[in-house]
Amino acid sequence: MDVIDDPESPDAAAPGPDAAATATLDLTPRDVDARPRRRTPWPAYLGLVLVLGGVAWVLVSGLNNATTFFYNVDDALAARSEIGDRRVRLQGNVVDGTVREEGGRVDFRLRYHDATVEVAHTGELPALFQPAIPVVVEGRFDGDRFRSDRILVKHDETYDEANPDRIRDARTDAEEGRTTEPAP
Repeated sequence: MDVIDDPESPDAAAPGPDAAATATLDLTPRDVDARPRRRTPWPAYLGLVLVLGGVAWVLVSGLNNATTFFYNVDDALAARSEIGDRRVRLQGNVVDGTVREEGGRVDFRLRYHDATVEVAHTGELPALFQPAIPVVVEGRFDGDRFRSDRILVKHDETYDEANPDRIRDARTDAEEGRTTEPAP
């Protein structure tokens, strides 16, 4: 059988007397990439890392600032150096005879387990606020004084259910007469 070579084929033998002897078919695989290679520029990766880092920082900062620690007055005074100027909540009993209102501010003492702190409260007072009751004040220490801008007074059973031991301790503290000023 005679093979007829297509003269227009890229592997066609050169014309001439020895054309049949020199005709070889090259079957070597070729590197052919159908799509051009694109390199992602490094600024895109850097931008992605910066955006993800920024989101993580915002989340961590936001969650840390949203956390308001809860202390009894005696625990807060013992941990005063650790608390610094962070915003915290203090629980205690309003000492009878210490509530003074002056020009939009209410000053009083808050006591728990024989530890007392001066509180300077600015802002709205709850209707149930009065001496000799357990309250939670929210704010920051400013020297030896606690600057409060929010007062929470127990007024429903939700707080009782969530914090039974805190309520029990506050009642015990109040019943033992620690909500009045000690005699000089």
